[in-house]
Amino acid sequence: MNHREKEKDNARLKNIAVYVLSATLCFTATLIYAYPSIRATTMMYEYSGKLKTMSQAKELNKKLKLELSSRSSYDYIEERAVRDLGFVFPSQGQVAIVAKRK
Repeated sequence: MNHREKEKDNARLKNIAVYVLSATLCFTATLIYAYPSIRATTMMYEYSGKLKTMSQAKELNKKLKLELSSRSSYDYIEERAVRDLGFVFPSQGQVAIVAKRK
């Protein structure tokens, strides 16, 4: 190889290196630009899922509070005792009231 051919090869290598470097920089810039947008979209989906879960939990909490208040109601307890357990109210002579001693 003579000196002229070596210079051409060096020039080609430099051009290839510049193209590769330019492509790498463009790709990196594209990733840097696109990543926040992708991440924001992902976070919005996660946030939406958490809101849905929280809404479901609040609804369940409401139902449980309602059930708790109805279960502590004396009318509910009386109804369950009569209906499910077969309890009946005592007749007139079955109850004796004992006075407390002083």
